[in-house]
Amino acid sequence: MIGAAASSTDLLAHFSKRYPRLYHMAQSGSWPSIRERGLLSTTALLDLFEVTGSTRREIESQWRPTGVPISHPIHGTAVIRDQWPMPPGHLAAGLNGIAPQQWYEFLNRKTFLWLSEDRLIRMLSARPYRATAHDVLILDTRAFVGEYVDRIAVCPINSGFAMPMFGKVTPRSFETFQTIEHRAETEGLSGLAELTVDYAAPGAWRFVTSVESWRGKQCLGTIWRR
Repeated sequence: MIGAAASSTDLLAHFSKRYPRLYHMAQSGSWPSIRERGLLSTTALLDLFEVTGSTRREIESQWRPTGVPISHPIHGTAVIRDQWPMPPGHLAAGLNGIAPQQWYEFLNRKTFLWLSEDRLIRMLSARPYRATAHDVLILDTRAFVGEYVDRIAVCPINSGFAMPMFGKVTPRSFETFQTIEHRAETEGLSGLAELTVDYAAPGAWRFVTSVESWRGKQCLGTIWRR
């Protein structure tokens, strides 16, 4: 555990030593768009594509059991990722003091990265994704966190998974996400699952060390390497 007196440089070094790489799983073919626009949350992507009204509410505030395609006359097409393992009935059983709609909106404002390859492969191997190829971005933790630390939060669970395990849904609330500093001072930095950036990381491509194509547990090859 890092003491309160530790400098931000020491904390970043400690965090990066424990989690030297970050992993972002994206739809196959997404890398050119990410390189141009950065990592965008669902909310940021809806803003960019100027999606409004009932269509936006259905995407941003309700459960998405499947991916949702959107289009724009300038920006082309994109697919908003599904939230299949987070149905409102199960989700409500794990939420502390908030409604499913609030949780959907809260998560949709974040862009997500895994803190370990094990977590990444677990997601790639999930039933809805294992047969489909994905672009996997691998980023340098120290450089990325140093750039976005003021908007970063970490989380010890897969916040988008709300299916019952052994008959229970893992409890979660807004406080499940903490700054790196707060987490280090209270519970330590071990056992973290996710790192998030609020709204968007527009310059994320600058910290990508490689992009790989994966299908399930198999790496199909390298798409790009710095």
